[in-house]
Amino acid sequence: MNNDDHNTTDGNSCAILRKTDDKTEPKDNVARMVTGRCANEYKMNHKFRGLALIFGHEHFDVANLQNRIETNVDTKNLTEALMKLDFCVRAFKDLSHKEVMDKIKETVAMDHTEHDCILIAVLSYGECDLIYAKDTYYRMDDLWNAFTADKCPTLAGKPKLFIVEANRGRKRDKGYRMSGQTQTDSDSPSNYRIPIHADFLVAFSTIPNHCTWSDYIKGSWFIYSLCQELSISGRKMDLLMLLTFVGQRVAVDFETYDEGYKQITCTMSTLTRIVYFDDHKIETARNSCSK
Repeated sequence: MNNDDHNTTDGNSCAILRKTDDKTEPKDNVARMVTGRCANEYKMNHKFRGLALIFGHEHFDVANLQNRIETNVDTKNLTEALMKLDFCVRAFKDLSHKEVMDKIKETVAMDHTEHDCILIAVLSYGECDLIYAKDTYYRMDDLWNAFTADKCPTLAGKPKLFIVEANRGRKRDKGYRMSGQTQTDSDSPSNYRIPIHADFLVAFSTIPNHCTWSDYIKGSWFIYSLCQELSISGRKMDLLMLLTFVGQRVAVDFETYDEGYKQITCTMSTLTRIVYFDDHKIETARNSCSK
């Protein structure tokens, strides 16, 4: 029996584990290696930082969806913050589902060879794993699944960043009162393979099944806090750490006026390296990285 017959993801038979052969290259789905196998950080000194697409939704054709007034403030704040980090920002307003996906397909088909990364932001209403365009809802993961390494090889091995400002349910967080006191081997010549779903980060405004909050003046709590942190620490702090402090801002600094409801952000990451929005480098390779 062929060994491949035993391989399974979640069945009764044991999966056969095979060590990756550094010298073996797949016949298909080969992308140019942009970062050394043992590099601690993503290569962020290409010719261009990359595209940042912002899909802002204020008006909807869907019944029972009110105008999302804070979208304009969020779009303005996010555009300014991302431009300061050298992104090429393209903002779109009130697109239909087809128009959103057409823009995504156009972006996937582009040559991103000289780009550090890509960033997609969606500002809208949502429910569980769905998000609304102007005319209907669609699955959130349709956005990032379009950019897997097999579909967009010029972004393979590069950060693919997604920001989602939308409800993920209707639960409300009442909060809980607290009291008391208060590194690189980037020049390695070895070829290597990566999972097609590697190098993604999705920053959600809230946890699953919960709603999100906003201020008509400052905009949504999440986008406002994100832009504040990007402006202060965007060029000196790694992205995951920065998002931790975004979560702290949202959790500590905000609550609703009436019932005192709270909110906490949520990040999903398959990143394999550290993301810095500058040319910072760690010269010492990670000790645990096998040669």
